[in-house]
Amino acid sequence: MMIWKDYNPDTMTFVENWLDEDAVRMTGMDEGVRDFYEYWVNDGETVLGQNYWCKVVSDGDTPFAVVALSLCEGNLHVMELLVSPELRGKGLGTALLRELFSEGETIIGHRIEKATADIFPNNPASQKAFEKAGFVFDHANDDGDVLYYIKGKVLCNKARAIYWYYRLTFRLQSQNKRCIIYLNKLCSKM
Repeated sequence: MMIWKDYNPDTMTFVENWLDEDAVRMTGMDEGVRDFYEYWVNDGETVLGQNYWCKVVSDGDTPFAVVALSLCEGNLHVMELLVSPELRGKGLGTALLRELFSEGETIIGHRIEKATADIFPNNPASQKAFEKAGFVFDHANDDGDVLYYIKGKVLCNKARAIYWYYRLTFRLQSQNKRCIIYLNKLCSKM
């Protein structure tokens, strides 16, 4: 079994080095793992260890990935999965996901039957890793710039809209107010 530790931004600074050019382009962690983590931990809806987890995963003594997870209405959402650059392409992301689903009660205190992931189309390695772990492509958003993957019978539209509302708020940091106003209206109708 892999070793799963709660991410600590003060002692696990090495994960910032994993954000190479490819990772920045293919994740929502543009500003860094620490900023991503702190944004979600400080969100009013987030309860660390109850509906949000950020774990650093090791194989023996070697940390190789950081994964951010959220739980909404019984559905697990893999928010981000970042593998160390020198260990990418070796099946560790797939192995991590498989272990998460088989050992969810031990890792996060919840049995995992349903899950989602949003993957950028320019990230075929992640698409392949998630597919090997049992996810299937569900659909793309209207612009085609995000692919939605599911595992099990999944996620209500409200939970997905709330996730994207917060993700876009984080990424845009209020720079595009029209998008946020639209998402506010969308969420209020659900």
